[in-house]
Amino acid sequence: MKVTNRDNRNGRRSHPYKKKEDNDDAQGRRVYIGNLSWGVSWQDLKDHMREAGEVTRADVMTGSDGRSKGCGIVEYSSKADARHAVSSLTDTELDGRKIFVREDREERGTRSGNRDRSSPDAQSRRVYVGNLSWDVAWQDLKDHMREAGEVSHAEVIKEADGRSKGFGIVEYATYDEAQDAIETLTETELKGRTIYVREDRESNSNGGSNARASTSESTSSSSSSVYIWNLAYNTSWQDLKDHCRAAGNVDQATILTGSDGRSIGCGVVVYQHPKEAARAIRELKDSELNGRPMYLREDRGKNERNDRKDRDDRDDRSYRDDKSGTQLFVANLSYDTSWQDLKDLFKEVGKVEHVEVMEHPDGRKKGFGTVRFSNEEDAENAIDELNGVELQGRELEVRLDTKA
Repeated sequence: MKVTNRDNRNGRRSHPYKKKEDNDDAQGRRVYIGNLSWGVSWQDLKDHMREAGEVTRADVMTGSDGRSKGCGIVEYSSKADARHAVSSLTDTELDGRKIFVREDREERGTRSGNRDRSSPDAQSRRVYVGNLSWDVAWQDLKDHMREAGEVSHAEVIKEADGRSKGFGIVEYATYDEAQDAIETLTETELKGRTIYVREDRESNSNGGSNARASTSESTSSSSSSVYIWNLAYNTSWQDLKDHCRAAGNVDQATILTGSDGRSIGCGVVVYQHPKEAARAIRELKDSELNGRPMYLREDRGKNERNDRKDRDDRDDRSYRDDKSGTQLFVANLSYDTSWQDLKDLFKEVGKVEHVEVMEHPDGRKKGFGTVRFSNEEDAENAIDELNGVELQGRELEVRLDTKA
């Protein structure tokens, strides 16, 4: 018998995006599902989502290795079913995890690739994403950020050797979606790290660096540079740069050192724009870097920095001469011990002026540190009373720091 009413759903399965009209229609029937358990298959997803209506297609997104990315796309036979899924299935549990469901905002086509990303309009649709895990790929970033809207471009910024710099740029289809990303995705977790999201403050126009270079040297250095002090001595320029990116795009970060090559506890960060430098002074004051609150002000020029460096060198030398018996070396620390833990223990003996727990460049503890007292008597008492004492399961070795 000849069938006159054809099964449209079968037609869609065979040729899901054959015509633009079909694609536009399918767009309203698709939903995006996030926070999927890694073990969820397309069949599990389809069975769960059919509670809201007739499912014509279900896909779990996978990486190049075939593993689930923790999200998926489901297409319903009608827009009404798709809307019902959004309203009724968000926060339902699938394979032990609460999923979220929203309309799928990404068009299956090349339209977004034709946008001019150098235009002012594109600038307003871009966001900067910081504190990315080193193993986050552009696709991971795109999948995470599409929770706020239709992502037309996602990029993880890399070094010349191909390693991630720990941040990326995401461009949305609309300004409102970019703003939504800033409001809703900051402090969400991506591959085990809490990310932060802000507007992208770097212009891609041709005037960029050349325009900045054409301004007077004194104006550029004084208005775009920030002087930072009270840094931990083990803070590297990369640590400083990564921390200060929270306020804007950093062109350069420098740790100032003494004649012996060691940090003198301060540095200079040069931003791309004066407004970013002003924002850093306003927003990063008292923020903690490597266990110490940092202080910021406008950088007042190279001459002042040299004067400060010479003064710090002189002060450091005289301090070591006058205080040669006040700094202690503390070994056999637990890798969980912070500078505050160490200070809390040693201040029971006397007045502690400075404590530092040494770290590798990647932030791992080295298992030793230094404690400086205000006078030799307290330092000697600390050696007598705390050498061999247990702290966080480790027996401390306390002695005079001969390199102070």
